[in-house]
Amino acid sequence: MSSRFGRRNESGERGERGTMALELAILAPVLLALLLFLMACGRYFQTSSLLESAARDSARAATQARTLSGAQAVVDDAVRRAVIDQDNVAQSCKDTAAGRIRPSAGFTAGASITVEGSCTINYRDLGLLGIDKDVTVTRAFTSTLDQFRGVRP
Repeated sequence: MSSRFGRRNESGERGERGTMALELAILAPVLLALLLFLMACGRYFQTSSLLESAARDSARAATQARTLSGAQAVVDDAVRRAVIDQDNVAQSCKDTAAGRIRPSAGFTAGASITVEGSCTINYRDLGLLGIDKDVTVTRAFTSTLDQFRGVRP
């Protein structure tokens, strides 16, 4: 027996053929968008954590330098090394990684310096989310120069 809405089985109920395919067709784009959103969040938080660590390590290393230019060289090296050594960091971040020193009261004993590490994340490969621009992530850490630096007994 058949009706105009589909075949009926022996007990007189309509069959559910094709409903699973319909559900999959409706849910697949939603699940894909969710997956891409999670990938974007993971990329952001991983880069943020990496830059936080790089800023901390480079600020501590910069406090050992004797000049501001020497400290800047140490910071650049530490930030680039921290980002480039990671295999799972986006190439866009590796290309744009940079460190910058902001001395608050000059590069003198007892002064504090703030090191900022930054890089730009490219989200264009996740175009389905509508994120088609680059996002710059910046993290900073402040450290104090040794107050007894340069003092000789």
